[in-house]
Amino acid sequence: MPKTGRNIYKRNDGRWEGRLAKGRNDDGKIVYVSVYGKTCTEVKKRIAALGNTEHVPPASAVMPGKNNFTFSDVVSQWLSVASLEVKQSTFAIYTSTLNLHILPSLGERKMQTLTAVDISRFASEKLENGRIDGKGGLSAKTVRDTLSIIKSVADFAYKESIICNRLAIAYPKHQQRVMRVLSRQEQSSLEAVLTSNLDIHKLGILLCLYTGLRVGEICALRWQDLSADFDTLSVRQTLQRVKNINNNEKKTRILVDTPKTICSLRDIPIPKFLSAHLRSFSRNSKAYFLCTDDVDFTEPRTMQNHFERSVKAANIVAANFHTTRHTFATRCIEAGVDIKSLSEMLGHSSVNITLNRYVHSSFEQKREGMNKLEQYFGM
Repeated sequence: MPKTGRNIYKRNDGRWEGRLAKGRNDDGKIVYVSVYGKTCTEVKKRIAALGNTEHVPPASAVMPGKNNFTFSDVVSQWLSVASLEVKQSTFAIYTSTLNLHILPSLGERKMQTLTAVDISRFASEKLENGRIDGKGGLSAKTVRDTLSIIKSVADFAYKESIICNRLAIAYPKHQQRVMRVLSRQEQSSLEAVLTSNLDIHKLGILLCLYTGLRVGEICALRWQDLSADFDTLSVRQTLQRVKNINNNEKKTRILVDTPKTICSLRDIPIPKFLSAHLRSFSRNSKAYFLCTDDVDFTEPRTMQNHFERSVKAANIVAANFHTTRHTFATRCIEAGVDIKSLSEMLGHSSVNITLNRYVHSSFEQKREGMNKLEQYFGM
């Protein structure tokens, strides 16, 4: 629905509608009045005639029926809205984090008495001893993600006039980890292991090394997502195991869904040397790429296990599956691939994400840079 200006929309019937906040009802909710017109300009004029400055008195310190709301009460309302706005995987993360970390500590607190000091104390406790197994604290990143959920719940409470002021939250500092990238020699050693007694899982790892696919994307890939000449693949889905929020015996379930962002829907060229391998393993077009005679699909944790065994066999330093993505990005930069093309192949929304997170200069690059400097000065 097109929107122009503050609370002015074009309706499906062709008319324009403007909404003007005029006050609050007995329950503290904002009351709106609507005006209509054939054009946006006409609606703006009518709003101006009613009094262009919206006046909404603040909610009282004790809202009838809302002063006894606990944090858990607000969470229930927030989740009902969030379930319609976010993907299933994100919603599963919300519910899991709330049940494991947030509600046991804050669930019974009155929403109107919750303060920034309370949240800071909660964050400190999680950093010091927040692990479920009792073996230490949560990482700064995990605590930041947890606080983001609390912030979303608090913002919802403010918009619904359950609390009078926005809740200020201080986030712990998070130092981004240096991501593991295979050196050229390590990559050669790994590829030698992968191409020896090649199977579909080794081919999947090799494909990720040369396309930058995420582990969930290679697991969700189907043969129909590869072009007839095996020179292009299309990323349209991702596969992951998520917490099962339904009331049944299984704690987790496999979820196949579209990626989080529209930018992750992309087409990636496949290096020619992989085409012959792909052709030899080809199956029914609707089958998963990583299917075998024993399983219909392979899930991310299983692929991680296959990768770890290959890394061990290659006798190189331990790495996780995401290393293939970082390595792909770094090799592309070393080969002179322009950053815009690389960003699109990785499925990023901006080149800054590619540069800041996935492009790492190797020691070989630094050595080449020093050689260029020596040549420049004629040393």
